[in-house]
Amino acid sequence: MRTFIAIIVGLVGGFVLGIALSSMIGIISVTVFQNPFGIKFLPYYTAALCAVLVPIIDAKSESKRKQ
Repeated sequence: MRTFIAIIVGLVGGFVLGIALSSMIGIISVTVFQNPFGIKFLPYYTAALCAVLVPIIDAKSESKRKQ
């Protein structure tokens, strides 16, 4: 159950992180190059990445707490 919650948190957090990162890239590119550009589907990529990384990090921290 703890792993499932970590995956859900990773998905939601990664998606929000991807939206924020995509917006930041767009703002910087307009400022520097006067033309907006970015990475297509960045929120989905970061959501998938965080859905994998958050349970791994949680498992490592849980094993350190038990020692």
